[in-house]
Amino acid sequence: MNEARNGETRKIIGSLLTSAVLVVLFFVSLNSHINKTADTSVPGGWEIIRGDKTFENLPLEDMTPIVKDIKWNERVCMNHRMDFRYEDPLTLRIYARLSAIRVSIDGQQIYSYGFSDVMAHKMVGSGYHFVLLPMEYYGKELSIEILPSEDGALKSAPEISIIPVDEATAIFAGNRIFGTFSGIFMFAAGIFFILIAFVAITIDRSFYPILIIGAFSCSAGIWCLGIIKALQLFSSDITTNSIIEYLSMYFLPIPMMLITRYFRHSASPSTKKMITFYSAFGTGFFILAIILHFTGIKDVSQMAGLFHLMTLPMVTVLLFGSSTKWKRMRMSERMFHIGIICVAAMIAVEMLVYYIVNLIYRMSSPVSNVATPLAVLAMDVMVTLGFLMEIYDMRIKDAEREHLLNMAYRDQMTGFMNRGMCEKRFAELRESGQDFVILNMDLNGLKSVNDKYGHLKGDQYISIFSTIVSRVFGGDRNLYRVGGDEFLFVSTTMTRDELGRKVEFIKKLEKVIPGDNGIHFDVDAAFGIAGSDEVSTGEPEDVYRLADERMYRMKRKSSKERE
Repeated sequence: MNEARNGETRKIIGSLLTSAVLVVLFFVSLNSHINKTADTSVPGGWEIIRGDKTFENLPLEDMTPIVKDIKWNERVCMNHRMDFRYEDPLTLRIYARLSAIRVSIDGQQIYSYGFSDVMAHKMVGSGYHFVLLPMEYYGKELSIEILPSEDGALKSAPEISIIPVDEATAIFAGNRIFGTFSGIFMFAAGIFFILIAFVAITIDRSFYPILIIGAFSCSAGIWCLGIIKALQLFSSDITTNSIIEYLSMYFLPIPMMLITRYFRHSASPSTKKMITFYSAFGTGFFILAIILHFTGIKDVSQMAGLFHLMTLPMVTVLLFGSSTKWKRMRMSERMFHIGIICVAAMIAVEMLVYYIVNLIYRMSSPVSNVATPLAVLAMDVMVTLGFLMEIYDMRIKDAEREHLLNMAYRDQMTGFMNRGMCEKRFAELRESGQDFVILNMDLNGLKSVNDKYGHLKGDQYISIFSTIVSRVFGGDRNLYRVGGDEFLFVSTTMTRDELGRKVEFIKKLEKVIPGDNGIHFDVDAAFGIAGSDEVSTGEPEDVYRLADERMYRMKRKSSKERE
């Protein structure tokens, strides 16, 4: 079984890796094609003014060393003579991180965002600003003023592009097509899981992880849309979008750690305590971030550094929280582990892209718009697959347990419950205090059949009688074989009169069934009926004894009649 599961895991991993590589290559090439065909950077020749220092004729990429250590409320002005001309109306697209932006043409302001908020020590968001350039821009001076809302807000030079007006939205969306699809898919899937969970939990509490997976999927989808700035496709409020992005990021560890607690079956007790601690700590951090931000004490953007420090031990627990080797892990834990590796790989790719591509080569890369969504989507898929496999394993175990219980409590010859199950039923009746009736049935002449025809015919005699009784009672689970030739029927819904009519039906079938089964002796049984209302104690054993007495009374009467 382990070999089969290992092979199945390898197939799943191979398929996912192949799919991931193909998806990344496709979307990277698509994004690159879109960038090359329609998205153009402003030519070099920028004048950068910071304080009393002026830097002349710089390409945009060389601005990073000038602004990377800029402080709050320290303005940077970027000037450029627009000595380029395009036939179509243009949009100036500017990406700025946590900074106010003001754009002017020959000293006349045409766009402004966030200056009053920065002066009031309020948060401004990170995002793309789309500024429509006037038709007569050629030969005029473009001035972009940047005002950071906090220290270190400008990590590098702002991204500035000129785009035809008609294509600005299409290009922006096209560059983020995979991330947008992934974010919307995860958010929609999360809502679906949450709705399903509210129904499923009322049926079986073991389905509670669906609610956690739904919460993770929703927050992952929102964060995915936020990190690639695709939220701007739905809302132009950059500040609100950034708040949502940060809060969804702060919320993610909560369901992540709860999912880890569920899947890490092989974790040691100390590791499980750490997972529980970080779940509580993450919840506290998320609530504190909301309180501090909306009371104006500290913006959510200013808590990102503390959050990153907090996630380091969490990632360690996520990656190394299992004390079992890969071969011994359950399939569900393997799927979860693959998802964790995907996220860890995503972090490595993001750092590689940022430090090598952005800082060393001073260029942007479309990989960022694909790597993060792909890794988070893979994590979401793996967690969902892992839970489905967990549920499958649980159902298989339940079926096996049910089968073992049936073997332990079911009579193999007749299919009726055995004496052990009858005793459990008596205990249930004693606890519930319900009224009930008992039908005691005992075969007549079983010993004579065994002596005259052999034990095989005796077993056939028992089987034929059980078939008759089963037909009359519809294979009811309340039928018990409590001895070699003794049977009971226990009911909380029938009356003694109804049982009497069932007995008459059994007697009729006793005369028909034997001939159909090719036996040459009569099927004959004695019956005794008693109800809990007939004994003062109401104890099942006392009711059984009364039914047994009546059965033996009938048996003696039948014996005299036969003689």
